[in-house]
Amino acid sequence: MSAFALMVRPSLARIGAPGDGYATDRDPYWGSGFFVAPGWLLTCAHVVGMGGAAVCRGESAMSVTWLERASAGGWAERTGTGTARLLAPRPEAARAVPGRWPFPDLALVRVSGADDVPCLWLADREAGPRTPVGLYGWSVRTGELGIRHGDGELVGADARALLLAGNLPVGGLSGGPVLDLRHGSVIGVIKGRGAEDGVAVPVTALYELLDLRDGGGGATVREVLRAHDLHHQRRLDDASAAPSAVPPYPDWTSFQAELPGQAPSVSGIGVELRTRLYGHLAQLPPPAGAGEVVHLVEDVKEQVRGERLLSLVLPHARTWREGAGLLCGLRTLQPGGGGTLVDLDAVLLYAAKVARRTAREHADEVDAARLGAFTAWIAGQAAGHRNWAVGEAIRALVEGIDSPQGPPGAGSTEGGTGGEGGAGGEAGPRPSAPSAPAPTARTDVLVKVGAAMYDGRYPWSVQLIYDGRDITPVAADDRGVRADELVRVLREPLARALSQGDHGEHLAAIEVFLPRRLFDLPVDEWQLLPEPPGGGPGEHDRGPYVGDDEDDEDDFVDERALPLGMRRTVVVRDGRRGGLPPSPEWRRRWKGVRRGPLTPGTLHGRPAVEGHPPGARPGGRFPYYGALSGMDDACVPVYCGPVGSGEGLAAMKDALRAGHSVVLWRRDGHDHEECAAFHRQAAGLLEAAGQASGLHGPVRDLRIRLADPDTARAHGLRGQLAVLFDPPDRPPLGAEAMRPPPAAPGG
Repeated sequence: MSAFALMVRPSLARIGAPGDGYATDRDPYWGSGFFVAPGWLLTCAHVVGMGGAAVCRGESAMSVTWLERASAGGWAERTGTGTARLLAPRPEAARAVPGRWPFPDLALVRVSGADDVPCLWLADREAGPRTPVGLYGWSVRTGELGIRHGDGELVGADARALLLAGNLPVGGLSGGPVLDLRHGSVIGVIKGRGAEDGVAVPVTALYELLDLRDGGGGATVREVLRAHDLHHQRRLDDASAAPSAVPPYPDWTSFQAELPGQAPSVSGIGVELRTRLYGHLAQLPPPAGAGEVVHLVEDVKEQVRGERLLSLVLPHARTWREGAGLLCGLRTLQPGGGGTLVDLDAVLLYAAKVARRTAREHADEVDAARLGAFTAWIAGQAAGHRNWAVGEAIRALVEGIDSPQGPPGAGSTEGGTGGEGGAGGEAGPRPSAPSAPAPTARTDVLVKVGAAMYDGRYPWSVQLIYDGRDITPVAADDRGVRADELVRVLREPLARALSQGDHGEHLAAIEVFLPRRLFDLPVDEWQLLPEPPGGGPGEHDRGPYVGDDEDDEDDFVDERALPLGMRRTVVVRDGRRGGLPPSPEWRRRWKGVRRGPLTPGTLHGRPAVEGHPPGARPGGRFPYYGALSGMDDACVPVYCGPVGSGEGLAAMKDALRAGHSVVLWRRDGHDHEECAAFHRQAAGLLEAAGQASGLHGPVRDLRIRLADPDTARAHGLRGQLAVLFDPPDRPPLGAEAMRPPPAAPGG
């Protein structure tokens, strides 16, 4: 038996009916699973679903059987009772289980009496093409129930599925592990097979379930991942303290160092360092979101490499563990490729930054002894580090970490966002250390809706903009959708981009480039979480089923259900002008509104008291250009009405020709008599803002007050406020990044 088979066998389990009178009308064997943490089994949701709706809900048990070494040699069976704790996605209704389970098709099962079972190692990053893989599971396909395995190759992958070639899965292997034979880590869960290839769910899909907020699903996954890393750290400690106490079969930490994926030319991070690092990270408070991790990773890359090269593929790391995984195999930048391997430098620097951030921002949530042990371990690694400068940078970060501020100059001074493009950032390490990155810059989100095509569909893209310059694509669809479908198809990529942009105290702003006829789209009222029919959670939701002993919290408010403009900056930008070199007028007026003080004008050039007469029509070719071009550079045109057609559209076009970069208007229908109040409201807002950089806070506060009818009525507030905020050179012309793969059908 190969070392791989010996490693997998005691962690592999078969799942079936409990054999105590339940489910006697069903097949007693349902499928496979494998232990990923003490007492926790990972499998496919459709395997658990074979037990029926009650098993899916955690109301009925399942039988879980695994093998262990017998005292007299050979293998003996052990059986425990399994209870479903999470299914993703869940059955459409409580009493019906779908015949074909859609992706991600994952389930976590809590197994009694299995706390001492060895567990497989979960990969911390996606596997590349042509990766050699091993497939393992139980099967009755040959007529006898037993463990089967085969070798194959990863021939294709995306965020949802892995395609496998070679020895394809046979019936019953569903739920079993797909092992990367270079690293000995689990990269997928076997789902089934097609006519010519096998299909598996990438194990990284498990990390995506951390985003679940209903019923504690994300908390369950986090508990399992934490227990996974602590399990492997304990086994490493046990092997060091008492080698005879380790079972007579290999596990990941005991034989993985001999695999080709750990050759010095592939990674400078050894098995013991990785295992201990992940064990320490598992005991820290989790990051606030993906943006916390990704920004830290990018800062470390820049500091170690000496120059910044943002990823063109958007990483979506939700745990400190995944962030470390993104740095494995990192090399310096050299023309023609290659470069020196610097992943060990990067991972240790990353660990020090995580420890520093934890001490500063989560001192009341972390055990001081655990944090002290982590920093002592980091300092020990740095003490013998071959790169003296990196070692100095690490020591500067961890020195005095028991104090949230630390010694002068030792830590970072990251803080809230500020200005128009800057934020608080890392104070650099000592002068002898590698060049430190500039203060942490803000990351915001660009939504670009192109001009309508012949069939009335609008192409779209979602991008991240870093520090006002660098672009990373998130998603795009050149085929486009109709205007009323934009909110639906943009919801998921927008949520993904915002999770990357939010970091520290910074909430990513949303800048929506639109064709001028769509300027009245209520983009500030869009929500990331759609309300179900009837206004409450319903059975239509295809989210996960989470078994939880705690009562549901009916008063839980998900911020994703808030209109975007009530929580963060949301502005409109002109899609056509953004594709051309900025005009002198545009640059001059942008300097004017940046300098301030902002003053109100009217978009149509008439006195504000005349408002917006019903049926007003433009006359001439450029009817408003003269008045708009004569305004002071810090003057902001205001319009009491929509700008997607008629007079509003003609006036907005002339405002853009005249170089205006900030415009306020009321996009909803209303009585003409309300215009005077709206203009007074806009004038007060501009006075409070003072200059362009101060505009976003008052706009957001006004939108919050307008959302409450009683507050709006009490203060005489009017209308649904839209804002054009369109600076030149953001991003610089020609800064477009590579386009991502097209969106899947249906968004």
